[in-house]
Amino acid sequence: MTKRFAMMGLIALGAAATLAATAGSSAAQPANACAGKMFIDTVYPQSTGGNNFDYFIQIRNQTNATVVADVLLGGFPTGVTLFSPQLPGVPTPAWQSQQIRIGRGTVAQINPGTVDRLYDRAGSGKPFVTLRNCRAG
Repeated sequence: MTKRFAMMGLIALGAAATLAATAGSSAAQPANACAGKMFIDTVYPQSTGGNNFDYFIQIRNQTNATVVADVLLGGFPTGVTLFSPQLPGVPTPAWQSQQIRIGRGTVAQINPGTVDRLYDRAGSGKPFVTLRNCRAG
């Protein structure tokens, strides 16, 4: 009987430690965090003829409800004209993705290798796209 209670105590202690670790990690994440909910699948150019390009991002909602996110853009090189450095309140329906045209220019090398895809923070020292402030839509 004593072994049984000791084993139950160890199980309870392990569960409490797991719960405490989980609570600590979620407390560190902002309430409106995008990480794990929304994804930036890709950043890409589309030729419009000659040496001219339109630039797009594709974002995806991985939840079962509409999510509204703010999109921040920055650090792009000369030759890229962004329509806006910030796109506030972009809604994406549950389990859907969408493509957003973010600018135009003459630089062909705008892709996931040259543009950082970030979540819940801005800036990285090179061109970046950030999703932040995700909330129910």
